[in-house]
This record gives sequence, C-alpha cells and structure tokens, in this order.
Amino acid sequence: MQADSIKILFVDDDPVTCKVMQRQCGKVGYDCRVFQSPLECLDKFASSGADIVVTDLRMPEMNGFDLLTELRNIDPEIPVMVMTGHSSVENAVEAMKRGAADFIKKPFDFDEFKLTLERTIEAQRLKKENKLLKKRLRRSGNRFGMIGDSPIMRSLFTKIEKVAEVSCNVIITGESGTGKELVAHALHEYSPRKDCPLVVIDCGALTETLLESELFGHEKGAFTGANQRKQGLMEQASGGTLFFDEVCNISDTMQMKLMRAIEDQRVTRVGGTKSTAIDLRIVAATNRNLESLVEDGSFRHDFYHRLNVVNIRVPSLDERREDIPSLVEYFVEDFVTKYNRNVSGFDSLSMKRLCDAPWPGNIRELRNTIERCVILSDGPVLTWAEDMAEVEDTAVFSEGFFDGSSFVTLDELEEAYISHVLSHAKGKKTYAAQILGIDKTTLWRKLKKANGAPH
Repeated sequence: MQADSIKILFVDDDPVTCKVMQRQCGKVGYDCRVFQSPLECLDKFASSGADIVVTDLRMPEMNGFDLLTELRNIDPEIPVMVMTGHSSVENAVEAMKRGAADFIKKPFDFDEFKLTLERTIEAQRLKKENKLLKKRLRRSGNRFGMIGDSPIMRSLFTKIEKVAEVSCNVIITGESGTGKELVAHALHEYSPRKDCPLVVIDCGALTETLLESELFGHEKGAFTGANQRKQGLMEQASGGTLFFDEVCNISDTMQMKLMRAIEDQRVTRVGGTKSTAIDLRIVAATNRNLESLVEDGSFRHDFYHRLNVVNIRVPSLDERREDIPSLVEYFVEDFVTKYNRNVSGFDSLSMKRLCDAPWPGNIRELRNTIERCVILSDGPVLTWAEDMAEVEDTAVFSEGFFDGSSFVTLDELEEAYISHVLSHAKGKKTYAAQILGIDKTTLWRKLKKANGAPH
C-alpha cells in the first residue's frame, strides 16, 4: 500500500502526543490530521472522510467510545482504532463491541503502530472489494441493462427474452419514467436484427408533414426546400427495428399511411411514384391506455391491432419497491464515478425514506434524486429527506407544544426543539449548533444530558 495514499485523523487531547504523531506520520508519508477536539474531528470527517481514525479513549469533551459511535453513525464502514493509557480487558471488549478495528495501549512503539494501522487499512480495503464483488454478482441476474430482481421484473426479463428472438411487432406500455425505451433497445439488441440499425422516432416532437418526410423520405422538388432526394428513416432502418416512442401522438392520416407501409413492407417517398421494399420490425411505446383511445376513436383500431402482436407492460416503481435499494446503489456508484465524489452511499434512515417515498416519476425521478444528492454531497455518507416530511415534522412540533391543550417543562421543550433542529440539519451537529446559536461542545453536552448520561 502506498503510504501517501493513507489519510489519518488522529484525536488526543494531549497536544504533545498530537505533535509527535503528526511528525512521525510525516516521516513515512502519511497524510495525518491531528485534533485535540473530538467534535472538530467529527466535522472534518463528515466533510472530507478519511481512511482511518485513531482516537484516545479518555478525553474531557467526549470519550473515545462516544466518538467511535458518532463516526460509525456517519460511515458504518470507517475503521477506528482506540488507544488509551488505561488499558483493561473491559475497555478492549467494549471497544470491539462498538465496532473498533483495534485497541492500542499507550505508550506505543510507532513502528508497531504503523504495522497495525496498515494491516487494518488493508483488511478494510479487502472488505470493500469483497462487498463490491458481491454487488456485482447480485447484479449478474439483472438483464438487458435493467436493474431488478423482484418477481415482476424477472417475469419481464423472461418475456423480453422470448419476444426478442422473433420479429413480431410489439407495443410497450407503462407509466412515464419506467424504462420503456430500455425494453425497446433490449428487444433489438438481443434479436437476430441486432447488427442492423435501431431507429428511434419521437412521435410527439414532429408535425404530421415533417413526420411523413422523415419516415418515408422525399424526392427532389417534392415540396419547397426539398433540394435533393432524401432517404427516409424506414429505409434506413430496413433489416433492423423502428421504434415509435409515444405512438399515440401520430395523426389518423399518418396511421393509415404507416399501416399500409407496415403491412406491405414497402415505402414510397414523398413526391415519388416508385416504392422501395423494406424489412422492418416495429416496436411502439406509450404511457397512455391505447385500448381506451381505440374505444373513443382517437386511435385507429386497425393500426392498433397491426402493432399489438405482443404487449409488454413495464411495471411502475411502486410495484417493485424491493428493487429500490439495488437501484439506489447502482445510481450512487454511477454518479460517484461521473462526478468524482467521495461517497459510500446513503445512511440507513435515508435509505428507508427512499424505499418508502412515492415516486410518481418512477425510475427517472429516483435517478434524478440520487444524482442531485451525489452532486450536493458534503461528506462520505449521503442523506435524504422529503421536503414534505420536514413540513410535517414542523407541524407536529408546533401542534404538540403550542396548541394550549398541554404544557411541558423548559427542559422538555429544549430537548424537543434540539431534536427538531437536528432532524432539519440531517444529523449534522455543526450546522444544528449554528441554527441554535450555541457552540458544538454545548450542543454535545445537552445531548448527553437528554440521553441521561453524566456530564
């Protein structure tokens, strides 16, 4: 392991010990930041992370066990080494129970400390690699570029596999943001037509005249501005797949023309007289109920039945909530790489909120939310809370204490308000202390008092 790649946060209320440690670490190329205040160490870790934290056990502001707990709340994977001049079996056992990576008795030989530290970091690296490998293995069951292992997704994958190998026309239905275009790509890429083009048409983006020219092509002089012959997209896609996205936006007239071209597998360019043979598979997608549109006359029944040889419905995110953790992990890893962020994932509370939240925009909305969280991240662990949840927390706080139906002591009111502010600050004590107008040490003491601990 490269020494200059190791980032250490070292905490001890003794300034001499801190100075010696920083000097010794500098000699071997470690990036060692020293702190006499555990709270300052917490703030630094929350903002920039570290490879390992080494902390003294007995300190006046916060003991090493409490610091260990707070660090693990921020990042459950961070290795923490606890050191003390008052070594005992009880302390060692307690440190390990709280998740310490190792327990060191002071004073210690730096060379021995160095070996222990590097062994701990190497073990953590292997643990992370193993965890990543397990994630990849779990995802090996996900198919066609889609993440999910729920029963409804496994059923979808099976259907795609069966339909892809034949050349029938397909209608893909489902709510916006569910991934209908991914299904269309899968049907093409896993079909015998994969070596020929997949051409995508956004039916809502073109007028009827432009759509006709784009699909069928045109001859020179067919209309004003047609200065040369143009091959249409149906010819370009011949041998492959033509994907109509939001097919319900095609006009009645164009539906008739398309139906004839699909049935005959021939197209005639606008302004031309000769037809050209084509070989196309048609895949169409919509977020609307085409059967209802057929019933009310807004969509031609003959065109609908020409397309609807097989109907593939893509489930909403609400129907596959058990896939949300895997989707979140996938998006986090993707955006961490894209934006070069030092982020490990969401804390457990935020993950629960993500799993429980309504996602009317489906996977697209979830993906955008994860991207925003990664971009705005200010520490190794991501947090997320719905705006509505924060509004509801405020309402509950107000109704519970100020409706005149009951009264509480000032201590109880203070405790409730601190809890409310911490919730708003997403657990970040430095930010919460700023809102409350007190320093971090005072906030810590008030929290210990509220939890019944001696101070």
